[in-house]
Amino acid sequence: MLELTNLRHGAVVNAGDGVESGSDLVIPVEGLADPGSLVEVNGTRARLVGRRFQAPATLARQFNDIVVTSRGKHGEAQLKIRVVWDRKSFRRYNFFIDDNIFFLTDICQQGCRSLFDHFYLAFLRRMHREYGTKFTVNLFHHNDHREFSLSDFPDRYQGEWRENADWLKLSFHAHSEFPDRPYGQPDGSKLAADYDRMQAEVARFAGEEVFYPPVVIHWAMVHPRALPVLVKRGVKVLTGGFIGDPAPAHEPDLQYRTADIGYFQDTETALYLEQKRVLYDFAQGLAFSKGNFCANKVPLPAVLPRLEAACHSPVYRDTLSLATHEQYFFPYYHNYVPDHGERIETALRYITEQGYQPIFFNDGFLGNPAWP
Repeated sequence: MLELTNLRHGAVVNAGDGVESGSDLVIPVEGLADPGSLVEVNGTRARLVGRRFQAPATLARQFNDIVVTSRGKHGEAQLKIRVVWDRKSFRRYNFFIDDNIFFLTDICQQGCRSLFDHFYLAFLRRMHREYGTKFTVNLFHHNDHREFSLSDFPDRYQGEWRENADWLKLSFHAHSEFPDRPYGQPDGSKLAADYDRMQAEVARFAGEEVFYPPVVIHWAMVHPRALPVLVKRGVKVLTGGFIGDPAPAHEPDLQYRTADIGYFQDTETALYLEQKRVLYDFAQGLAFSKGNFCANKVPLPAVLPRLEAACHSPVYRDTLSLATHEQYFFPYYHNYVPDHGERIETALRYITEQGYQPIFFNDGFLGNPAWP
């Protein structure tokens, strides 16, 4: 037998996993093999104690192959995986807001003099000024609650959009709120058409530089065969829930947790993401990132405990994915959350104090410019 215990295909590693110099990262490779076997990792003989082996591997590129071989009385076995070196990694966070259409409807129908006369964008601008936060605002084309579509929005605010494009981006989410899971079919033609139409609309009323590739699609459920539609359009990272919270302690069947809201990834992958938070899919050419915090779902007293656990995780803590949904800001929405803004500011204040820097995930690698 031959098995790796500390790495898997697509693992993202950084200085926290080994010793990083200017030119390489040396990490331990650990696993299990038959007793008495000769185990080598990239040609270096491993130390074998019983069934457990360990050997160093030197990573010198962004994408690195690790080949483990074992030879013994039961024959020869080989494992080959590829891992990603997140070179010069640093603490950073991405913040996206889903389901946006209400604020654009209001601005258009109320004839606001400035974009920031609207309370929603005024709040986002204040968060940017106080904490440096960069927001990706994921849009619906059509408002299913009021008569409005993006094609109705005027281009007279284009100057303001462009002036704030360094921290405020508009992106694609879906045609509209309903139906749920609109892009679950293998045929990506509807996804491509909806995406391209929205990009054209944003370019028309805000400017091409304001549109940004999304890091999440409505319900985070795009069929794997349709993912190339997004990769072709500049998507490098997709975030999601991937697996729900564990059942209560008195439930006997915790092992039957199922994956959802995660691009049809299997339960094993979802459980890995629950712990390690990031995983690179070489077949698709993008990274998956597990969300850390969604403001409309986390009551105010639970905000700090949730983020403390993420910021001080012994497993992985370099990138945070923060999110919320637009509608919970609005008093006329039936599920309005009065302390929604307070939850967000509490989260931003805390992670800023912990040294996290605002980035956009699709810039560089997970917001890290160290690799092109």
